[in-house]
Amino acid sequence: MASLTGDASLFCSKTVLFMLFNFCSSCGIIFVNKILFQTYDFPFATFTTSCHFVVTFMGVIICKHLGMFQVKTLSNYDVLSITIFFVGFVVFNNLSLNYNSIGFYQLMKVMTTPVIAFIQHFFYNVRLPFKLQLSLIPIIVGVAMSTVSDVRFNRYGLFWAVLGIISTSYYQIFVKKKQKDLEANALQILYYQAPQAAAMTFVLTPFLDEQLELQELTSLLASGLTPGQVAVSGVLFLSCILAFCVNLSIFLVVGATSPISYNVLGHAKLLVILTFGIMAFGDDTNSTRLCGMLMAFGGIVAYTHLKIKEQEAKDKEITLAEHDETDEPLLVEIVNKGH
Repeated sequence: MASLTGDASLFCSKTVLFMLFNFCSSCGIIFVNKILFQTYDFPFATFTTSCHFVVTFMGVIICKHLGMFQVKTLSNYDVLSITIFFVGFVVFNNLSLNYNSIGFYQLMKVMTTPVIAFIQHFFYNVRLPFKLQLSLIPIIVGVAMSTVSDVRFNRYGLFWAVLGIISTSYYQIFVKKKQKDLEANALQILYYQAPQAAAMTFVLTPFLDEQLELQELTSLLASGLTPGQVAVSGVLFLSCILAFCVNLSIFLVVGATSPISYNVLGHAKLLVILTFGIMAFGDDTNSTRLCGMLMAFGGIVAYTHLKIKEQEAKDKEITLAEHDETDEPLLVEIVNKGH
């Protein structure tokens, strides 16, 4: 009995650590990237993303050697289709963070939920229950209120934010189906995905980032790094480490927690990111914008609650159906014996 209690306690401790790991890495990478782009005026968001993928691939190899997963033989062509959406949503979201305030960036990411519902409704014939449709209204209205009252609002930032929403929505829909088809977990797919994504983003860098002139690069290599450049390099490296930690923590948290716990964790991250954006980066706090933030947050909490209830009802139906199928042969046997 003591052994069982000890095992349960150890499991709970690990779960809390995994959730804390995910919380810190997910919030940390947004703040570190914003410091890199805004404080150090580092405009190379796409190049930063390519560095993330390189370090992530190195981290996945370390995880493989530590026995955290086994490499599964997959076709590079099959994984490539996921990688294209993966690159799109990471690159566009980093560009959105580069040109927007943290609050605007995070609230636009919240719009992923209604956009997924829209795509599934019109392209996949998946209908949302009426209550879930109603819960999307405060999300959309809240984001709209925050957007029109954002003093830092700019069209270029909005352009990247919208592309980020669309690519993220398609990625979430597509990767779920593809992962089932490939019968592989997140790290097994990431083992193939990360190097493909790194190569793609390196190719895209000259087209999406401001170009570093050859003369400047030659001068930099000849003279060595200045203290300011050493600081930028350090922040960039920290950003890369956090990018890998985000991927690893998602893998660990999903395996150790329930959907309810994971979604509550997501709400906590949203609140902290919005609050920290106001406190640390001076995001605008006019009354219209704050009301919009609260409305959007309330909508996403309501949507998540209703979605979890819906999933619990479905799981209960499946369990009852399986139970009935298991009991049916026994019932037939009893009836036959009676005859």
